[in-house]
Amino acid sequence: MKNLIFTLLFISSLSFSQEIYTFKSRGRVYENGKRIYSTEIETYFGHKPEIIKLYNNGMNKKHIGNLLIWTGIGTGFIKLVSDFNEPLLAPYGQVAKQHSNVLYYVSAGIVLIAIPIKIGYPSKIKKAVKLMNEEINSQKQNTENNIETNIIANANGIGLKLTF
Repeated sequence: MKNLIFTLLFISSLSFSQEIYTFKSRGRVYENGKRIYSTEIETYFGHKPEIIKLYNNGMNKKHIGNLLIWTGIGTGFIKLVSDFNEPLLAPYGQVAKQHSNVLYYVSAGIVLIAIPIKIGYPSKIKKAVKLMNEEINSQKQNTENNIETNIIANANGIGLKLTF
């Protein structure tokens, strides 16, 4: 009995997961489990500028966020290395050069600015994927409704003509 219930639940869950396009982490879009690239998305959905605009905005946010995060980390690391290379005490009683922490604050600010940008990109790509699936489903419905049936009669007899 448990196996029967499990089988029915498993089959019913599969019936709800019939989306052709899916979004996975890091901005990747998959078509039936196979990764598709941005050039293929532009080829398939070039006639729908809303989909292309959402997808490109999401990818741009991802790239800008990555650039800002790595710029902030790099700036902080460079400042840290330069501080280690300068001595804290000057020889022979001279006054040592004071270290400024401004670059640490700038690098922390850049990283903090990048975090909301990085958080926002998956939502745009998910919206684009949702629109892609809606577009495919509407195309399927339109093609399913285009079946024509005609009765043809001529001197040789009567026939049935099906046009898909």
